Amino acid sequence: MGFLEDTIIVFVSQVLFFTGGWIFFVRQLFRNYEVRNILVQLIFSLTFALSLTMFELIIFEIVGILESSSRYFHWRLGLTLLLFMVIALIPYYIAYSCISNIRIVPPRWVMPLTTVFWLLYVYGFWRLGDNFPLLSVSKGIFTIEQAVSRIGVVGVTVMAILSGFGAVNYPYTSMAYFIRSVSQADIITVERRLMLTMDMMVLKKKRIALDRRRNKATSAKPGIWGMISSVTQRPAGSESKS
Repeated sequence: MGFLEDTIIVFVSQVLFFTGGWIFFVRQLFRNYEVRNILVQLIFSLTFALSLTMFELIIFEIVGILESSSRYFHWRLGLTLLLFMVIALIPYYIAYSCISNIRIVPPRWVMPLTTVFWLLYVYGFWRLGDNFPLLSVSKGIFTIEQAVSRIGVVGVTVMAILSGFGAVNYPYTSMAYFIRSVSQADIITVERRLMLTMDMMVLKKKRIALDRRRNKATSAKPGIWGMISSVTQRPAGSESKS
């Protein structure tokens, strides 16, 4: 297969992934929301399609579909587009949405403020790599390797925070779904069982008290008279045996 055929296959798969992401966003994520923002749907579907394309290229690499040069080219292209979405487009649009929803900000100041906040974000994003051994002599600053390494550091940190929060918050909020509801009949049944148990305990205590009294009365008899009475008394059932 040539480069053109490989490009057509990747492009068709991206169109299918984009359509699936659009349908999933409309019918599942924002099904109960009245606000419909086409740009948000477009960004989500495009990111979804690029992510699945990267996964598809990994499968093609394992199976051996497409030429190696075509896979490498589309891998670099898809990775570059994803980095652009994550570093540039999505943060810029988030800043724009937050600033535009502030009523005290005039409309003419929305774009300049958005650009300023985005530049501060990019500066902090790149300065983040100063604390980690990410830079190298052979690689420049604005390269795919540097962007991926910084996203990896930020992504692992954010995922660790979200995982820890979810591990604590989800059982706390969803514990009610696993607790069985208790009705009035269940309470009455348990109360009856408790009363029966208490009656059994009272009877056993009375039997223990009577046995203790009998033992005390037997031990209080004189020595000789106790010996004579023990000899003269017949055990229970001796008459029937005779």
